[in-house]
Amino acid sequence: MKTTKKTGNVISVLSVKEDSELMIVSQNGKMIRIESGTIRQAGRSTQGVKLVSLGEDDKVAAASVFPMPKEDPGTLRFS
Repeated sequence: MKTTKKTGNVISVLSVKEDSELMIVSQNGKMIRIESGTIRQAGRSTQGVKLVSLGEDDKVAAASVFPMPKEDPGTLRFS
């Protein structure tokens, strides 16, 4: 990944599958959950894909990948 002053440093790299989800949590408590299949693919010499917008005083505190839950007719799923 090409890093610039605009993109900043690479802190972590996670491997995802089409059927997994990604959870990102910021230091200020902003949380976002993303289905991996909705993230556009980019080549290795790109500046990355923006997944979350943060304020100037906020940073990513944690990111994790987990399997997408199997659909259960009795479970409500919120988007």
